[in-house]
Amino acid sequence: MRTLILDDEPYCVELLAHLLKKHCPDIEIVAQCTDPQVALEFLRANPATDLVFMDVEMPRLNAFDLLNLLYPFRFKLVFTTAYDKYAVKAIKYSALDYLLKPIDIEELKTAVQRATKQVPVHAEQMEIFGRHRNSSEAHPERIALSTQTGVDFVEVKTVVFCSSDGSYAELFLEDGQKLVLSKNLKEIEELLPSADFFRAHHSYLLNIRHVKRYVRGSGGEVVMSNGRLLPVARNRKTEFLEKLGL
Repeated sequence: MRTLILDDEPYCVELLAHLLKKHCPDIEIVAQCTDPQVALEFLRANPATDLVFMDVEMPRLNAFDLLNLLYPFRFKLVFTTAYDKYAVKAIKYSALDYLLKPIDIEELKTAVQRATKQVPVHAEQMEIFGRHRNSSEAHPERIALSTQTGVDFVEVKTVVFCSSDGSYAELFLEDGQKLVLSKNLKEIEELLPSADFFRAHHSYLLNIRHVKRYVRGSGGEVVMSNGRLLPVARNRKTEFLEKLGL
């Protein structure tokens, strides 16, 4: 893949280039940039670029502003960022890919592999990322989720429950739709507001607003708005009942 690296810190560019050359033989580095304006001009002149590693926060043009100037674009995109909770949350809400600095070699290899399967970035992903990249807003009303077939946009309030299935998770919506995600329940839980969602069982994350009935028992069970009967773990029963106001 013809690859551009963009970071305003020269050391970060050089280190990532070194790691890619050493550990990712399918990568051909065609440009290394520390100035987003130079990267902008290169990408406009070289639309066949396949993959871009891009720092999130840069002087003059941050990643969001730069990508908006290039949109629509066909290249695969991986953000690189030092840990910034707002930036990372915005990236996750948008179903975009990222690497945390300092970059881990195995995570870099995995990101390159994922990039080969990426679908083009949707305008709504850009909108969600832009809205939340510097925002202290707890959770968005709408999130992007990467599924086996592409990227789905979901109204959080329509999520009835999520269940784990090995290394995958299934997300059930009020319209009967089921999304299969390559995430575990903990990762999904981080995307959803804790005020409305509760891990009532190690295999189930429930939307409290979709609980229609609680059936008493050792842990008990709940009837969800879609008719599904789900268990409540005994060690989570007390907290769950408090969450329901019972």
